[in-house]
Amino acid sequence: MSMMKQRILRISFVGILAFGLLLGGQILYRTNWVNGQLAQNSRQISGVISAQITAENGQKVLEVTTNHVQNLEKVGQQLETLAGENPIRLKDQRTPELERLMAKMEFPLQEGITQGNFTQMEETLQQQATQARVDLELSMNSEGIYVNLTQGQAQLLEVIERPGQGKFLPSRSQ
Repeated sequence: MSMMKQRILRISFVGILAFGLLLGGQILYRTNWVNGQLAQNSRQISGVISAQITAENGQKVLEVTTNHVQNLEKVGQQLETLAGENPIRLKDQRTPELERLMAKMEFPLQEGITQGNFTQMEETLQQQATQARVDLELSMNSEGIYVNLTQGQAQLLEVIERPGQGKFLPSRSQ
């Protein structure tokens, strides 16, 4: 191979490398800037510690870490504005007791949604919460049902959406 061809190859390689570094830097910068803006804006939402875009199975998700949320419906709407097109995953401070109670509540919740008997559903859920000595904050709108179970320092948050919404993923422990 002639010296000229070697030089062209070397210059091409350096050019490709520099372009790759610039592109990588821009992607990193954009991700960090977006997450920086999200963190700043999310701190203004009561009960939200942090919010960041993460990748889950190749899908972008707004992951929100919470602490003593009050009025989950309002917080949910504020998060939807922040999330844009991305689904939201709430991370709460749940305990096994709260998870068991939520599992029991799933039946009246689904029954309420399918049959539309929300008054009966609300009564049943309040009874279950009272028996378990858990505070239940329940609200609903046209998009879904917002369940907030609080017991001391522990809290479980769940948004049960009407079918086809896809804005909230199942919540998880922090």
